Amino acid sequence: MKYAIISDIHGNLEALQSVLKEIEGKEVDSILCLGDVIGYGPNPNECVELIKENADIVLAGNHDHAPLGKIDISYFNPWARSAIEWTREQLTDESREFLLSLPLKTEVDGFTIVHSTPYNPHEWNYIITIGDAIKNFPEFENQVCFIGHSHVPMGISLSEGDDCRVVKDNPLKMNKKLRYIINVGSVGQPRDLDPRAAFGIYDNSKMEYRLCRVDYDVAETQRKINESELPPFLAERLEVGQ
Repeated sequence: MKYAIISDIHGNLEALQSVLKEIEGKEVDSILCLGDVIGYGPNPNECVELIKENADIVLAGNHDHAPLGKIDISYFNPWARSAIEWTREQLTDESREFLLSLPLKTEVDGFTIVHSTPYNPHEWNYIITIGDAIKNFPEFENQVCFIGHSHVPMGISLSEGDDCRVVKDNPLKMNKKLRYIINVGSVGQPRDLDPRAAFGIYDNSKMEYRLCRVDYDVAETQRKINESELPPFLAERLEVGQ
């Protein structure tokens, strides 16, 4: 089957709409969402509704839990904390109910998906370094685990001899002798200095993964942020992808 894997939408309706339109032309069988549907962006409820309508499986991210009171928000940076407080006031009862129902981690058709890390996903740690990856490979049994959370697309492979390294091929033809942790990047707030929305396409019959990027109306999202009570920095960062 062919899967579109999206993550970290963060209330950015324009980015989500552009990604879903792009996915329409990819002939995928299923859309999977790795969490953080809300937070930072100006359209939390609209993004929740679109995800409910389009994604077959949706996981919870830390920004989905935070406005619901399930996470101590004191450790968030000031911009994130302010956005969480604003988002909390915007959420409808229907959005809250949906977000409360989401799991943290699951398996799909022979691969694993999680928002943060396979190891203790509720702690919301990151996989950024090879050391992080080495700690997490033993925490899932499948060949591949897809993650989000850091907003930075990344692939790390592990050999039978415990050789762990960053993988940069795109598209990536997976080696049956290797295991992989793949970060699909962020739809709504990329942080790899590329402002285009990011998502992944995984064909598990061909064992091939492709990172995809798509332009969206950044200026419109910025306008909405600036007209709300969200921090202006959240609009500024979208333009440079950081």
